[in-house]
Amino acid sequence: MAKIIALTSYLPKELLTNDELELLFPAWKSEKIFAKTGIRTRHIANSSQGSEDLAFAASEKLFKENKNFNKNNIDSLIVLTQTPSQIIPSSACKIHAKLELKEDCSAFDINQGCAGYVYGLQVAQSMIHSKSAEYILLITSDVYSKIINRKEANLSTLFGDGATATLIGPEEKNISATSIGPFQFGTDGSKFEKLICTNNLSNLSENKYLYMDGPSILEFTLKKVPYAINKYLEKNSFSIDDFDYVIFHQANKFILEKLYKKIGLTDKGLIEMIDSGNTASSSIPLALEKLISRNNFKKSNILLVGFGSGLSWGITSIKI
Repeated sequence: MAKIIALTSYLPKELLTNDELELLFPAWKSEKIFAKTGIRTRHIANSSQGSEDLAFAASEKLFKENKNFNKNNIDSLIVLTQTPSQIIPSSACKIHAKLELKEDCSAFDINQGCAGYVYGLQVAQSMIHSKSAEYILLITSDVYSKIINRKEANLSTLFGDGATATLIGPEEKNISATSIGPFQFGTDGSKFEKLICTNNLSNLSENKYLYMDGPSILEFTLKKVPYAINKYLEKNSFSIDDFDYVIFHQANKFILEKLYKKIGLTDKGLIEMIDSGNTASSSIPLALEKLISRNNFKKSNILLVGFGSGLSWGITSIKI
């Protein structure tokens, strides 16, 4: 069975503040942006940084902070990204080389967005449970800033760039339970076009930007996510009282406050995007990292809920 051993993040140095956005969009006052989104600053990759560079930096930080762990023990590298620097090969192969991991190590990408971290945890947990891997490095990394039209206020105020690295390994030998899972997933593919970037292989000369139908995403979130959580709790004989914290994908403050209120989680739900923005698959692990770095943090049961592009969702629980 599997557990999270270590978690680190990397955010680019370049910042995009609400004051700068107000200069670009005079109708969007700085404090109005914060009140609606819960964001004051976003980290933006520079022109020479791709998602692989952010992923490498987050991973190097993990190895530096966990010097007793030998990176040659990593059996699999999983990279969650929707903004790779190239179509072929997978970003994982490129990152594998930069990290100088052993050859006897699988490396592959998962194209998943805001629910991606939950998907990645499920794949890692399954690989460890099946004994096809013992230690797994799970990376999330996206540079949405490179597919956003900077003349569009709705998206520019929300998204930031970032990466996280999670080391996942086996439980202690005398523990038969797992600290990750159970899982539940869902998809409403009929609405895939509500959050989309239509660059495609048939016309790579077109540089199309990210499109998001905000009202439809809000409707989807408030309808599907509470239902999915209740189904997850019922299926696994859980109560919401079994969890010390709940971490949703950090979409924006407006959506999260409505979700937490609707489900009755205002005292357990985290909103942690003030200095990073919506970072897609990195948003849950970024919030988790902030939680476990608190001085008063104690071992906890945490519910993780991802939702977004696809339109898809994923739920799991972790003990950390």
